[in-house]
Amino acid sequence: MNKALKPFLNRAKACYELKELERLGLTPDLDQRELILAYTCLILKNNEAAGLVPKNDEGILFLRHFCDSLQPLLLFGFKKNATILDIGAGGGFPSIPIRIFRPDLTFVLAESNRQRASFLKEVKKELNFENLSIFNGKAEKLDPQEKRFDYVLSRGVGSLQKFSQLAKPLLVPDGHMYTFKTKQFASELDFITANKEKDGIKISEIAEYDLGNQIMGLNLVSLEVLG
Repeated sequence: MNKALKPFLNRAKACYELKELERLGLTPDLDQRELILAYTCLILKNNEAAGLVPKNDEGILFLRHFCDSLQPLLLFGFKKNATILDIGAGGGFPSIPIRIFRPDLTFVLAESNRQRASFLKEVKKELNFENLSIFNGKAEKLDPQEKRFDYVLSRGVGSLQKFSQLAKPLLVPDGHMYTFKTKQFASELDFITANKEKDGIKISEIAEYDLGNQIMGLNLVSLEVLG
């Protein structure tokens, strides 16, 4: 860990909850713990300038953001050596926590905000994640003829419809889209179902989960392209 992160280490350790990871069925080794702490330090160091998470969330950073980001891995999973696109990656959620536990996966993090993209490049360098690249631009600027992904993720790109339409052309034929509960969740689910033939997208699974018996009634959605 570089010297610039040391002032944030005690706060990062205070955020870190090993028992919560164990409750989720994960037992990080020493190297993974170091990566988690370094990443948390980076968030705390850069949050004020880059707006990575709400300021009020800093005290529950690990539970609300890190553990939440692991849900696609825990609830739906990824095949070995898969390629993943994270649309609107922001502070690196959900991709960075997933990458810590699945080093076989290859990620592209698309983030249009310059400051957040710079932060993600700092994360890549500090954590030495060679199989992770940053695209500083909108996901629709990616060329679907040039690159397609096994999975497309998002933790906060507007509605389910917007996310799925952005993700669809960037998926391999049997790819999956994973996204989290949105503000108008019930009506958006109904819209996807009602328009699945027209839009060519269907809901394949919805999983409900809680975080540490503190944050309840969360949802993760898996969508796929109609065959």
